[in-house]
Amino acid sequence: MVHPKDKRYAEYKNGQKIDLEWINGPITATVIKDEAIGHGLGTGAMTITPWHDPVDFEIAERHNLEKTQIIDFYGKLLPIAGEFSGMKILEARPKMIEKLQVKGLVEKIEENYKHIVKTCYKCNTLIEPQIKEQWFLKMKPLAGPAIKAIKSGKIKFIPGHYKKIALHWLNNIIDWNISRQIVWGIPIPGDESHDVFDTWFSSGQWPYAVLGFPKNKDFKTFYPTDVMETGGDLIFFWVSRMIMFSLYNTGKIPFKNVYMHGLVMDAKGQKMSKSKGNVINPLDLTEKYGTDALRMALVVGNTPGTSLPLDENKIKGYRNFTTKIWHASRFVLMNLDGYNSASKIKLTTADKKILKDFQKQTKEITREMDTFKFYIASEKLYHYFWHTFCDKIIEEQKPRLYGENLKEKLSSQHLLITLLSELLKLLHPFMPFVTEEIYQQLPIKDKKSCIMIEDWPK
Repeated sequence: MVHPKDKRYAEYKNGQKIDLEWINGPITATVIKDEAIGHGLGTGAMTITPWHDPVDFEIAERHNLEKTQIIDFYGKLLPIAGEFSGMKILEARPKMIEKLQVKGLVEKIEENYKHIVKTCYKCNTLIEPQIKEQWFLKMKPLAGPAIKAIKSGKIKFIPGHYKKIALHWLNNIIDWNISRQIVWGIPIPGDESHDVFDTWFSSGQWPYAVLGFPKNKDFKTFYPTDVMETGGDLIFFWVSRMIMFSLYNTGKIPFKNVYMHGLVMDAKGQKMSKSKGNVINPLDLTEKYGTDALRMALVVGNTPGTSLPLDENKIKGYRNFTTKIWHASRFVLMNLDGYNSASKIKLTTADKKILKDFQKQTKEITREMDTFKFYIASEKLYHYFWHTFCDKIIEEQKPRLYGENLKEKLSSQHLLITLLSELLKLLHPFMPFVTEEIYQQLPIKDKKSCIMIEDWPK
């Protein structure tokens, strides 16, 4: 095969047969001119193996070429390879080069040539592609309703640019190979099939399958769900397929909002990998700083779809915030002598203003939560609790708590326990453990069995 514009081979016509000497003797080769080959690289001519390379396969399809299997499914050469038959690829390769050199057919060996090859994700062994009968799913009929649902706004993406990414993939979709020749998986039905389904074929049906579609009460109650949260790298593999399958099988979208998160990187912004030795074990961090501190460090400042460099110092900072919550709560609980949540307490004008300002802050935080700006909501809560509630309000209330005026003291106590209980509810989605533990100690009216089922503050 040569490039159509390569002047070195202008005398040859596409499809022309030529006789030449090759590894195991004379052969008759077919000249193919195709733009898939790099123009001007090396000799500008190359052989192709349509059975064992996807690019070569497409070339063979375009030019109606024969496809011959050279390597078996165990990675060994077949009898067509002559004296190299039965050898594994890595064993045969240097011997082939040696024979070509003896025959004077090697002009140059490029030492620094870089080539992309497929490798096993577990053991890094080279993978030799093969043509094999597979099961395919026709995708365009499935993609059409999904495109319509996304364009109409029935499904929204956070951040918004993922809508464009999803639509581009769906508009250019190709038929999908859903069969795999691996040990684990759901078997494909059929007397002659030993294949299993691609993992995304089964997981793509998750939204309705887990709810007992079509007759289960859970399906009727909870489908479709409001929010699907997943990594941005799964926009094609999982999200788009869930949309297509759900529309086909249920006639309804699987979810209304898709919240995409980024990846967690190391402190230098590099992807974590075992080979680099930069993997951070979250269990080690929770053991050292607490789960709540890690959760806050992952949320604050982390916009949707953006990868996050995880710095241990940031987690340490939110461990300090957890400690601050403990200390502030303990102070409030230690200064509730004589307080009864069932009693009618007349608040001062100043206390009413503080509660009104807090209600305004609560509405802002709720708005951020409803628009999926968790990174802003969590940061506002952090600053209000530490700098407003602890540094300002609690400090200002100490003279009233320690004073002799009973009405002032009761008003101050009511103010502090109200603010604390409401703040714990707001903080609970971000810091569930410390908030639940403190909540269980609060002497408040109409208290629930746990904070998780409390009403969201208004």
